[in-house]
This record gives sequence, C-alpha cells and structure tokens, in this order.
Amino acid sequence: MLTYEEMQYFVAFAQDGTLTKVAEQFTISQPTITRAMKKAEETFGVPLFDRTKNSISLNECGKLAARELSILLKQTDDVLFRVRAYDKANRTIAIGSAAAVEIPGLIQALTRRFPEKSISTELKMPDELIQGLEQNTYQLIILPYVPESNSYSVRKIGEEHLMFLLPKSHKYAHRKSLSLAEMNGENLLLYSEIGFWADLVRKAMPDSRFLVQNERYSFSELIENSILPCFVTDLTNTQYKDRVAVPISDEAVNVTYYLVCKKSMRREYAAVFD
Repeated sequence: MLTYEEMQYFVAFAQDGTLTKVAEQFTISQPTITRAMKKAEETFGVPLFDRTKNSISLNECGKLAARELSILLKQTDDVLFRVRAYDKANRTIAIGSAAAVEIPGLIQALTRRFPEKSISTELKMPDELIQGLEQNTYQLIILPYVPESNSYSVRKIGEEHLMFLLPKSHKYAHRKSLSLAEMNGENLLLYSEIGFWADLVRKAMPDSRFLVQNERYSFSELIENSILPCFVTDLTNTQYKDRVAVPISDEAVNVTYYLVCKKSMRREYAAVFD
C-alpha cells in the first residue's frame, strides 16, 4: 500500500509532469520519486505510465489513479484535522473573541474550573467566530451582539465604549463628547489589531485617511510623538500626558459583549455562565 507521502508524490507528478519538479517541491532525491512511481504501479497492478527512453507520463489509468488519490489525500487531511482538533479541544479551551482586550475575570474563572487545561485566545471577526464555534474550532466565543440562532447559550459578559484620543492642542480636545461625523475627514492613527472596530470607524468616516500600525510598540510611539488623533476604549485607555480621551457620542460605538457556547456545552462551562 502507498504511504501518505508516496500518494503526495504521485499526485504532484500528475500536476507538475516531471520527476525533477516533484523532487524539488518536496526537497528529496529524484530516485526516491522514481521508486514511489514504481511502487504506485505495483500497488495498482496495472500500467500507469507511458514510457519513452528519457521520460515517463501518465496514461489514462494513471490520470484516473491521480484523481482518486487526490480525493483520498483530501479525505485523509480532513480526518487528521478533525482528530487533532478533537485532541486539542480535550486539552485546550479555545476562545475566539471579537473583543481586542481580555474580558475581566473570564480567564481566571476558566483557569480555576479547568486547572489541567491550557487556554488560548484569538481575535477574529464575528462571522468567523460563529463559523469557528460551529466547526468546534472554538469552545467559547465573545460576540458584540446576541446571535440569532437558538442553538446557543448566551451570557452578557461586559461592555466597551470607543473614544477619540486627541492631542491637548486639538480643536476638539475640550469637548465632553464628539461624533464620528465631526471627525470625518481628519487623518488618524489606527492600530490594526482591534477587530471589528476598524471596519466600524472606516465605514463611519469615509473621508478620513488612516495611518495603520501593525505593531503595538510602533503605535504607542506614534501616539507619544505625533499630533494625529487615534482611538482608545474605556478598557484600553492608557494615560498619555499630552492627550485627552473624548467619548464618542454615536450609539454604534457603545458595545455590549456576550459570551456564547453551544447549548450542548452549557453544562461543561457552567462556571462562566452561572
């Protein structure tokens, strides 16, 4: 029977057409590929190749074998993924979150209840979180809204409110609140790892240009050394001596977070739902 790797070589040969390219792709010697092709023919028990003095190519039986092996590889990959995911789920509590910050108390409660398990968190968009929960990629997710399906258990877990962080010299720095529309058209700093907030402000401020930063350190340095406004929330607001946080008046930036799991897992995670 062909090994997983030998099936990969055969399918790759069907796609690339030469033994040399397959050897380069898998960083192995060409004789290894040649032996795998010979073993494939022996395994199927029928001729799979048209041979000339200097080359081989797949005949019709070989092309069929390649298509079937491609399907088998895909099925094998799916099985490996599901089994590994199941094992990970038994050892790890995977939390997918739309919130760019840790929800106070959640990790601590899970750690007390499941001291033998590790806890991983991942920032994703809400649609991806729902899909991940359905596919058991996550055991728990945090959404900025209540999902429509009645197949989930849901608990309100926290709130977050977006604010502008303005230089004290900014014309609106004295304001008690400020709308997104009033700031539309200004250039702003934007940290990339803020989840759904980025889409929200881009849509609400179509005339603004955003200087996006992917690294937290670089973002903080720009806050300290530039005069560009940026965003913070009441959960992430770090004090800067030359800046002032001004709440945003738009209702859309006042978000309630909900902890969600499948109803079938409700009892398992009662420690964070009760």
